[in-house]
Parts: sequence; C-alpha cells; structure tokens
Amino acid sequence: MQPKGESTVRILAIGDIMGRAGRECLEIGLQEAKNQFMPDIIIANGENASGGFGITEKVLQQFLQDSGIHVITTGNHWADKKEIYTYKSKYRELLVPANMYNVEETREGFVVKESSSGCRYAVINLLGRVFMKGENRCPFLTLDRVLQQIPPAVKVRVVDFHAETSSEKQALAQYAVGRVSLFYGTHTHCPTADERIFAEKTGFVTDLGMTGAYDSVIGIETEHSLRRFLDQPSKKFEPSKKDPWFCFLVADVDQATGHCRHVARFRWKMSDMNQVGDSTT
Repeated sequence: MQPKGESTVRILAIGDIMGRAGRECLEIGLQEAKNQFMPDIIIANGENASGGFGITEKVLQQFLQDSGIHVITTGNHWADKKEIYTYKSKYRELLVPANMYNVEETREGFVVKESSSGCRYAVINLLGRVFMKGENRCPFLTLDRVLQQIPPAVKVRVVDFHAETSSEKQALAQYAVGRVSLFYGTHTHCPTADERIFAEKTGFVTDLGMTGAYDSVIGIETEHSLRRFLDQPSKKFEPSKKDPWFCFLVADVDQATGHCRHVARFRWKMSDMNQVGDSTT
C-alpha cells in the first residue's frame, strides 16, 4: 500500500462480520490494520454480527466504542434481532438499507459525518432487489434521492450495496461513477478479486467477503447447511468458528475532488496473523 498523501483521506471498509468468530477475528485484525494503514474512516457491515443474524446493542456498542468503527452498515438481516427497534434511533452511526421494504425513511440509510482529521464524508447503505425478499424500492432511484440530500461540499462518499448478484452490484456502481468515491458490495460472504477504479474516479470491488469462519458454507456450520440442501431435518443454522479470516479493503480518496486514487483488497487468515504483511494473501 502506497503512503497516504497530504490531501488524501484513507478509508478502511470491512465485509459482513459473521457471528462470534467474526467478532474475535475483527478484534485482532482491525488493530493490526490500524497499525499498518492508519485509516481516517472505518466502516463495517454488522448485520450478521450477533449469532449470525442481526446485531444487538451490546455488540454495536463494542464496535463503536471498543473497536473504533465509525459507521456500521447492515443488510437484509438488519431486523432479525427485534431489539434493534428499541435502540436504532439512538445511533446515527447505525445504517439500515435506505430502499428496503421494512425501512420507512430514506434518511435511515445514509449519514454525513466528520473524521478526526476534519474531512466531511457520507456513507450510504442500499439493498439489491434481485433474489432478495420483499418489495424493495429501486436502488438506482434511491441512490439518486440520497445523493440529492448530501451537501455538494461533501465530496467523499461511500456506498455499501448489500446485494446478491454481481451484475446488479456492477450496474449500480457504473450508474454511480463520478458521484461517489468508493462503491463496494456485501452480502455473498465471498470476496471477489476485482478491485479497480472506474473512470479514475470511483473505487470498486464487487464483494468484500465476510469477516468470519471460512471452513463453512458462507459462515454457517457445514453440516447444518448440507442438511438443508439435501432436504434432511436440520438444526437451526449456527455460525461456524473454524478458520476465521479478516476481509477488508483500503482506499485513498482525494478530499478536494472525492475521486478515488488507490484501492487495495486484503484477506488475512487469523492463523497467519503473526505473518501478516502489506499485501493481499
């Protein structure tokens, strides 16, 4: 990773944090990443953080206060822990997809904040419609409406698009080129090796992948998942704890223009943390 320039804001974005294994992986990996990259802004998707489905207030507080994450995004599982309705309004740092059928107000899906270095930035959370439950509103039109509500002076803009298909993620990213600084996908729990910068303006990767146990089926214990596919009686889905990885990207954005100058993807296996270097492994 190249040194950060004086006019640059550095963003560290983390994929879906899956269950206890993901949280423990985050605790170790994020501290190492902070030491190496010194990010100004840290964003993480927390919709699977508590037991694999949803997020509790206790876990949210750990992310915000102990881990030092600045914004928590979510996805289609945001409401799986019903307690979220009792505390969601207290945390502007917690986003839910602006266009999801069970989200009443668009403003719940984006936030404008200021980094410790004085850079104002926006984070936007959207949900795909292809293969997703519910009558979700159009993410393309919702993005237009959200961007109209963000002050023009806020040049640094990040989108977490929680979607199933690569085509929908890439289509919305192309639609957003030049209007957002960094666009990445979450939800599939599988990292894609296609980080790039569109039109020398918008950093992109189709999916960050999850932070969680990869000896699994997208983070779920393999035995439980196989039983479902084989139409056999199965226990409730349980997150795996085997072979955790910390998956994230680091992007440098010019504060004056909002254009992405560099983007790099990383996946660190916790078993190799004592050998982690500044490269994709």
